[in-house]
Amino acid sequence: MCVNFVTRSIEVFDCEGLRHPGAVEPFTVLISRIVKPVQSSKSRQHHVKQYTVLYASMPFLLNKSSSDCGVYALKHIECHLLGLDFSLVNDNNIREARQKIAYDLWEAAIDPILIERMEKFTLPKTISSALVELE
Repeated sequence: MCVNFVTRSIEVFDCEGLRHPGAVEPFTVLISRIVKPVQSSKSRQHHVKQYTVLYASMPFLLNKSSSDCGVYALKHIECHLLGLDFSLVNDNNIREARQKIAYDLWEAAIDPILIERMEKFTLPKTISSALVELE
């Protein structure tokens, strides 16, 4: 899912082009409740509108191998962020995309600067409070 806070929409990507209203629709209500507390006090007084759901159009018979959905999902997010057309990614080049992702992960895993930063990483302090049930 890609959440667009400007257009108040959620774009859903599914390799098989299926719709999942039972899983997605509750999120449209929840995201509004998550965002409202961090809005400015002036905006907070307004009624928070529910986000709309858009389903990414999928080419027919995409992911023929049924084993590349994760790669397609990552590439969908990448295309979305870079403003590229998702039709650039298809079954003819998904294997190379998978290999490129694996290579990039390997390079990151052996990067001495990244390793040093990870060694120095400390968890941020969190505020503990009782759980609140949302309606």
